[in-house]
Amino acid sequence: MKEIKNPLVANIDRSNGNIEISIAKKYEKTEEAMYKSFMSVCSMEDKELVDTSDMDEDQTAKACGMQYDKMRAMINEEGKGGLTEKQKKLPAAMQKAILEKMKKEGKLSEEAEAAYSKLLSKDDQKKEEVGPEGEMKVVEKKDA
Repeated sequence: MKEIKNPLVANIDRSNGNIEISIAKKYEKTEEAMYKSFMSVCSMEDKELVDTSDMDEDQTAKACGMQYDKMRAMINEEGKGGLTEKQKKLPAAMQKAILEKMKKEGKLSEEAEAAYSKLLSKDDQKKEEVGPEGEMKVVEKKDA
């Protein structure tokens, strides 16, 4: 998978007989991590945020970018010390990114801090691998 970059935006001003071109990143530093997290979740989970199952890499990036722009206000909405009701319906990885951003900004309540810790602990738990039952046999070593 390609590295997710903050897209650039070009503005052209043709006033007073002069042409002024400015190129800047689309999202500020504080929002860039949120954008990258969204794009990562969206591109890896085909039907999580937008259906990208029949799309190639470029189409997926465009569809996810447009979906981020549609959901941007809701994602960056500030709840009272934690996630809003709409944000709680997002995938766990997105909730984690939102809570991480709030923690960095010092806007996280103790209750939300506990939810954040719970999300982290779920990610850190190892998945238990279970083998098929009855297929393993004990082989005894025969003495020659």
